[in-house]
Amino acid sequence: MSISAVNNALAGMIAHQDRLASVADRVSRWRRTESGTAPAPVDLVREVVEVKESASGFKANAAVARAGDQMTGLLLDTYA
Repeated sequence: MSISAVNNALAGMIAHQDRLASVADRVSRWRRTESGTAPAPVDLVREVVEVKESASGFKANAAVARAGDQMTGLLLDTYA
């Protein structure tokens, strides 16, 4: 069960990493437009919220991965 928890946590961490990469891409295009005259329509407040949510989600998944790793270690110590 704890190995499954670690795998799920890693999948969650990858999802949050991808989400953060999407935010970075959108923010990098903030000032760049086709005509070069007006800023691209990017809601920077929403992007900051996305970054904070991704950071919190990544930390939560990292905590699950650590707990799963500890549980696996205890299990192996018990039956080794």
